[in-house]
Amino acid sequence: MKGDALADLASSLPDGDAFLRSVASPFRRAIRVHPRRGQPSGWGDLVPIPWNPAGFFTTADCDPGDFLDYHTGTIYPQDAASQVPVLLLAPQPGEVIVDTCAAPGSKSTQIGLALGDDGLLVCVDAAAPRRRVLAENLARQGITGGVVTPMPLHVLAERHPHVADGVLVDAPCSGHEPRSQKQVARMAERQLTLLTEAARLVRGDGRLVYSTCTPYVAENEGVIQAFLAAHPGWRVDVVTLPGCDVDLAGLGAVRLWPQRQGTEPFFACRLRAPEDLPGSDSLRGREPPADRALSRWLPDSPLRCWNNGRTSFIATVAAAACALPSEARGLVLAHGEGGPEPWTAQMLIDRGAASIEVDATTAKHLWAGESLALSAPPSVFVRRTSGAPLGLLGGAVDARRLSLPSRLFRSALR
Repeated sequence: MKGDALADLASSLPDGDAFLRSVASPFRRAIRVHPRRGQPSGWGDLVPIPWNPAGFFTTADCDPGDFLDYHTGTIYPQDAASQVPVLLLAPQPGEVIVDTCAAPGSKSTQIGLALGDDGLLVCVDAAAPRRRVLAENLARQGITGGVVTPMPLHVLAERHPHVADGVLVDAPCSGHEPRSQKQVARMAERQLTLLTEAARLVRGDGRLVYSTCTPYVAENEGVIQAFLAAHPGWRVDVVTLPGCDVDLAGLGAVRLWPQRQGTEPFFACRLRAPEDLPGSDSLRGREPPADRALSRWLPDSPLRCWNNGRTSFIATVAAAACALPSEARGLVLAHGEGGPEPWTAQMLIDRGAASIEVDATTAKHLWAGESLALSAPPSVFVRRTSGAPLGLLGGAVDARRLSLPSRLFRSALR
């Protein structure tokens, strides 16, 4: 390829030959563990990820979908490098965070878990089908502060500037396939536009994290340098993470490499907004009238519960009152007089709702859709002894069954 950017980059690295071999090979698989759903089991030797205490490398033959831990939300499959941007963003409970390229939801769920039940996570993505996948992944992880909006990023930035404590731009990129220098340059222009639009959302002294899964300098260090040149007062907030490399331009950003960390090529940089920028509360709308349905399971919860027609919802106060149009907001609690939705049932259990325990073998039989003779009250929540939430147990005493749609049942899980 004329002007092969990958070969040019390799020639500038001390281990360029190893880079070219590694970038064409499979990367190490990894998972991230939910903070309230117990520890993963049955995975064999899990190797801790140095930069994230909640992350682990798995063996190459581990398909997450084969494990009950995936279906209970105990783990989320996520490349180890992909876990870095949210660590840099460092979201805190009570904050407003915007994820500008949110689908399919790996980083959004990571942010949502960090916010807990206090704060607002605005999820933006240009593609409607991807937003539907995003909404389901947020529900599977029990994220109560999420609002998935169809509003395009540039419109959001124009109508609601300076609303966010933190903004994540995990930008579309060239990946790690060979590209010409012209292709890389065109992508870098697109990325700079995206970063510039996202910066308008950040309040004074707020954080803006930019990341890509490509090794190309023009799309990484080059974009940051161009942004800083055009935005006086902004600066790189220097970050180091255990086990990660520094960037190639000495900016104070983070790099990961397949030949060194075993991950996909990755770049992440945290920018800090000028302190004299304003802050806005324009995302704060009216809180919906409260409903007491949630108090049946969580009487002391800070979450807001409300009805829209015959459907009841639960969310953080900030998400419930968010003024943005939304395709998903918090979690659906129930439709009509029915019990909690499957993912919401798991969320209620991990927040402390009363439940019974079953061992791993019984849990797997239940998730396979089997009816079992279990001594338990009617309509009771059930969890594994490890803490992993299963859901709502229905049926008669001699034929108890998980209340799940048939599409969710899986047999022979590990």
